[in-house]
Amino acid sequence: MYTKYFDQYHLLDPFGQNGGDGWHAVRSGFRVDSTISTKDSLMFEGDISVGREGEYGFKLPSITSPGFIAVGEQIDIADGSFVSSWNHSLSSTASTSLQLSYDRHMRDDPLNPEIRNTLDLDFQHQFAWGKRQDIVWGLGYRNTPDQIKGSLTVSMNPVSRTLQVFDAFLQDEIALIPNELYLTLGSKFEHNDYTGFEFMPDVRVAWTPTSRQTLWAAASRALRAPSRNDTNLVLNLGTGPAGPPNLLRLLGNPEFKDEKLIAYELGYRTTLTDHLTFDLATYYNDYDDLQTTEPGTPFEELNPPPAHLVQPFTYENLMHGETHGAEIAVNWKATNRWTISPGYALEQLHMHTAPTSLDTQTPIFTEGAAPRQSAQLRSHLALPGGPAWDSSAYFVDRLIHQGPFGNVAIPAYTRVDTGLTWKLREGLSFSVFGQNLVQDHHFEFEDMNGSLQNGQIKRSAYGKFTWKF
Repeated sequence: MYTKYFDQYHLLDPFGQNGGDGWHAVRSGFRVDSTISTKDSLMFEGDISVGREGEYGFKLPSITSPGFIAVGEQIDIADGSFVSSWNHSLSSTASTSLQLSYDRHMRDDPLNPEIRNTLDLDFQHQFAWGKRQDIVWGLGYRNTPDQIKGSLTVSMNPVSRTLQVFDAFLQDEIALIPNELYLTLGSKFEHNDYTGFEFMPDVRVAWTPTSRQTLWAAASRALRAPSRNDTNLVLNLGTGPAGPPNLLRLLGNPEFKDEKLIAYELGYRTTLTDHLTFDLATYYNDYDDLQTTEPGTPFEELNPPPAHLVQPFTYENLMHGETHGAEIAVNWKATNRWTISPGYALEQLHMHTAPTSLDTQTPIFTEGAAPRQSAQLRSHLALPGGPAWDSSAYFVDRLIHQGPFGNVAIPAYTRVDTGLTWKLREGLSFSVFGQNLVQDHHFEFEDMNGSLQNGQIKRSAYGKFTWKF
């Protein structure tokens, strides 16, 4: 059994003032594990939480308003869930598992309150076929009814909807050369209420020519199915350039399609010495049918008054592109007490729109919304007498992109964390850490839609006392 309480202080707004996004919550739960027989085990867990979170959002006061005004909101939230799983051993090389879960989520947002129930059922069967194949397959079902009320600013049409997802998967790991060359074939199959049946195949190869080296490659297909936001959103943005009664509105698209990805990966891992390991991973991702925002045909509307002309903008799947990059990680045990772990990542994004698209902002924003380079250096030092000293430095490259309210530049930043941990005795420890020590505060992101205010991450410190008994 457990109980946890969280109280998170607010971040800073773009002007260095109270960002109004502090939150607090209390969560309690339990877990029970039972051995029913020599072949069966049963797990049951549940939890419930309540809390309140601040949000500095944006509201449209009336149909004739030129745009959003900033509002501070206090939102009550509550969640309750349970999970039960049954594991059954068929033999030394075969087993099954059945899991049932239920979750109820309530969010009392003044502009967009939501109640959502989610029921999940999953079954898996794993078995060895001969001496060289390990097969696992499974079935799943999800049912999620919701009720999302709205306001003049934002709503859903329809207010309530029940969505179902049926899925299955099959994976076969084949030892082409035992203990040296493995081929893994598999696919996930899914049927959802928006786009019907889809499949997501995956092929992976792993080769270990020596005990110190591994080469691997993979190709896979993934999908992002439409959401309620993609298909049913109604967001009033404010009066257009012609002034009132001319209203700009963002609408979901009931015909929105899956966003598609084909991913290619290649990696190499080696243990150079007993104290030094090296990892290299490269990738190329090919995206299709990505979301854009396109102007629609204006129409007249009488309610809410006064009568006005609506200029709609609708989600479409008219963007495609590719990303490619590489990641390097090293782990060096410099001495018996000191371990150093540097890493580096490079990523390039290229987005393009179809000739029929009129969206000029989304591709530019997407390309600039992820850092081109990032690096990290982590250190762990076991000091004489027992304490451990952990330090880390993270560099994140700048973000430059065009947002809905003009050009946005998030400067590059370096974050440094450091701290000490004392193990007082078996099961008893105390830690003290400082975070973001280089700067008093810094930006890390920009919200694409401008619907939420970006906050500044502050310098901070924390202490932790752990007692296990």
